[in-house]
Amino acid sequence: MSASSGTINSNSMGLGSDRIQIPMKWRAGQAFLTLLVVLLAAYYYTVGWQSPPGETEVATRTIFDGFGFLVLIGLIWLTTPTAGVIALTTFQEALRRKWMSALLGFGLVIVGLSSFFTWMQPGEEQKFLRDFGLGFIIILTILMAIFLGVALVPPEIERRTIFTILSKPVTRQEFLIGKFLGLCWTLFVNLALMSIMFLISYAIFKIRIEKGFAPAMEASSGHPGLIFDVANLSRALLLHMGQLSVLAALSLMLSLFVTNITAIIFCFVLYFAGNASSYFEHLGGLGSEKPEEDDHQTAHLQGPLQGVVRALYFMLPRLDRFDVRERLVNDAPIAFNYMWKAMGSGFTYVAVLLVIAYLVFSDREF
Repeated sequence: MSASSGTINSNSMGLGSDRIQIPMKWRAGQAFLTLLVVLLAAYYYTVGWQSPPGETEVATRTIFDGFGFLVLIGLIWLTTPTAGVIALTTFQEALRRKWMSALLGFGLVIVGLSSFFTWMQPGEEQKFLRDFGLGFIIILTILMAIFLGVALVPPEIERRTIFTILSKPVTRQEFLIGKFLGLCWTLFVNLALMSIMFLISYAIFKIRIEKGFAPAMEASSGHPGLIFDVANLSRALLLHMGQLSVLAALSLMLSLFVTNITAIIFCFVLYFAGNASSYFEHLGGLGSEKPEEDDHQTAHLQGPLQGVVRALYFMLPRLDRFDVRERLVNDAPIAFNYMWKAMGSGFTYVAVLLVIAYLVFSDREF
C-alpha cells in the first residue's frame, strides 16, 4: 500500500524518470532569447536609461533596474516544451469561452467607433480620443486578466483533470508556468487586436480633422504629428501589457488558496491600491517632495503608523507607473527609460507572485 502511494505521489509531482528530455532546438531558442535580453540590458545601461531632450524629470539608473532582466532570463530557461504545450492549451481554452469572445467583440466595436464620442470634449477632440481609447482598453483588459486568471486552476481541480495532467511527465512548476504564459498570451492577443483597431480609428480621425494625410503627418507647434501620436500610443499600450502580467500572476496566485469571488475582490483592491501607491509613498515620507513645496499636500504620517504605511507601500505593486494617460494628453514622449523602469519593477513583482504560487501549489494535496 505504501509503495503504491509513493508511486502516485511521485507521478503527481511529475518527478518520475520518464521526464521528457528538452530538445537541443529548444535550448538553442532559449539561448537566442537570452542573448536578446542581455543586449537589451546592455543598451539600457549604456544609452537607454537617459531621458529624451526636453524631459523635465532627471533620469537615473540603479542596479535594481536589472532585476527585470534577470526575471526574464529565468522565465525563459524555466519554460520547457511541456510548459509551452500547457500554455497553448490554456490559450485555446480561453478562446472557447463565450464571455471572452463577447468582451473582445464589444471592445473592438467601441474602440472602432471611439471617434464618435469626441463631441463630448469640443476643442480637445484628439486628447479626449487618446484618453478615452486607452482608458477603455485598460478597463476591458483588466477585467479579462482578473476574471480569466482566477478561473484557470480551480476548474482543473474541481473536474479532477489535475490528476491526469500531473500523472504525466509534468511538474507542478511547468503546470503553473504554462498556465501563466497561456494567460499572458491570451491577454496580449486581445490587447493587440483592440490596439490595432484603436490606432486605425485614431489615424483616420486625425487625417480627417487635419484635412489630409500630409497635414496630419506634419508636426507643428500645436500638434506633434500622427507618427508621434501613434508611436506614443503604441508604447503606452505595450506598457499596459506589463500591468496585465502583474494582474495575471496575482489572480493566478490568489486562486490557489481562496475562493474565486474572494480572489476577484482582492485583485481589484490591490489594483486600486497599486495605482494609489504614490499616495502611500508620500504618506510614508518616502517621496522626493521638498518640505517647502508641501504646503498644499497631505502631511506625512509619524510614528508607528508611518512604518505600517511604508511596509504597505513596499508590498504593493507600483501599478501607477504603467498608467501614462497624463503624458499622452500632454503630448509628452514615453521614452524607453520610463518604460523599462515600470516593466522591470513589474517583472520583479511577477517573479515574487509566481514563487508564492509555486510554494502554495507544491504543498497542496489533491
